[in-house]
Amino acid sequence: MKKRLSLVLVIGFLLIGVGAFAQADLDQFPAGTTTMRYEVTSDEISEPQILELAVTALEDGRYTIRMTTEQTGDEDELATGFGFIFGAAQISSGAGHDVSYTSLQALMDQRNRLQEGGEYVLSATANFKDVVSVEIAGVWCFEGMIVDADEPDERMTIAVALTYPVYISPRIIAEELRDGEWVRVFALELVEYTVSESEG
Repeated sequence: MKKRLSLVLVIGFLLIGVGAFAQADLDQFPAGTTTMRYEVTSDEISEPQILELAVTALEDGRYTIRMTTEQTGDEDELATGFGFIFGAAQISSGAGHDVSYTSLQALMDQRNRLQEGGEYVLSATANFKDVVSVEIAGVWCFEGMIVDADEPDERMTIAVALTYPVYISPRIIAEELRDGEWVRVFALELVEYTVSESEG
């Protein structure tokens, strides 16, 4: 349970710290509406959850952000899976996970300096390593793995967008080591990215 909680803490911050850990500032989004559709899976739900974020840049310099979620499942799945997304928004950084959230934000802010094969320090025991370039739903990204020497049975893959602005990481995969094998316990992946120009 402790392991799952620490994974939830990190994912919660990367997901629904909307604004706190956004990969792009709002002024980086083009005029019109940028829609980002994600698929969320977990070992606790049988069908993927859909998370859609839309950022609309208005002509007067203001923005509209819309978020919708959708999930199909039985009562227990909806209580744990669907509630997970909203519950994550309530977790504060005071919960004590070892990875520095400031370091994660710095990593996102400095994403243009990342290099393939690079390794970057996040804390005294955690690193972002095995960096490769990948394309996710038409968005080019650098993707790497967060490993923490204090949590050897956990690892997390995170992609940071390079070519287009996104509000949430294009890919987050959390894995746990179980009986000598890495098992995916949570994944969020960008599956569609569209930009609709304003009609004005």
